[in-house]
Amino acid sequence: MDDDTEVFNVNPEEVWLEQIAVGRFRIWHIIASVLGICLGIMIMVCCCIRFRIPRTKQEIEADYQRKQITKKFREKLQQIKNSEMDDMDLQKVCARIQSDYINLKSSVESLNEKQNVKFKI
Repeated sequence: MDDDTEVFNVNPEEVWLEQIAVGRFRIWHIIASVLGICLGIMIMVCCCIRFRIPRTKQEIEADYQRKQITKKFREKLQQIKNSEMDDMDLQKVCARIQSDYINLKSSVESLNEKQNVKFKI
């Protein structure tokens, strides 16, 4: 009989946990609820949102190069007239930009030969 009653007796050092705080909830109910909510938020943030940090110097440099290439590509796309863009697709645009680049490169090379000065594209 003593073993059963000892289970339901409150330890005098933990009486504050059994005090009623809000409504019929005890302090330990509120603490457990807050910890559960915080754990749920942390799991959602860590698992659902993807954080990507480049790990190597090569990856950082490759990302920078990609950004520079796309920036130049966007600038070249802005130079194409709107009327020409109606019947263009990605392959035609890439071919046009490539031909413009080749023409520019050949003109710079011819200037280099004439003036004996080296310019970079």
